[in-house]
Amino acid sequence: MVEMNLQEAQLFRMLSGFFGRDRVVWNMSIRSVCGGALPPVDSRVATPSDDWVGLAGCLFTVVDDEDTPKMVVEFAPDFSRYIEVQQMERHQRLPGLLEGYGIRYVSVGLDEFRDMTDPQSSLDLVSFLKDKFGIYESEDNDSSEG
Repeated sequence: MVEMNLQEAQLFRMLSGFFGRDRVVWNMSIRSVCGGALPPVDSRVATPSDDWVGLAGCLFTVVDDEDTPKMVVEFAPDFSRYIEVQQMERHQRLPGLLEGYGIRYVSVGLDEFRDMTDPQSSLDLVSFLKDKFGIYESEDNDSSEG
């Protein structure tokens, strides 16, 4: 059985604190996130024969009330020392595959994560997600005034 490392456990706690513990699933397979099957969507995304689909599952999958996956959150791979071709291909293709199923993909860089866990930093999970999804404070204020 694979266990979470410290950073994964910290991210899990942050996500479950925001979305609720029952809504954050750890290490769900890509096939399960996509509803059990991986039909070929087009040539730019995965087909069932792609080797990277069988690699480790999605780090964290956020589900709704009906347990339908809505978002996948993972750490961005670190290619600073060496490049693993299957991991690189997975990191490039997974967002497109998930988008085809209506599932958002969020990749957290290690520097961003360090900022989120630093008490002196102004970056937290909510502001990080707002930035990733293009939600800005001015839009929030404008919608409440109108």
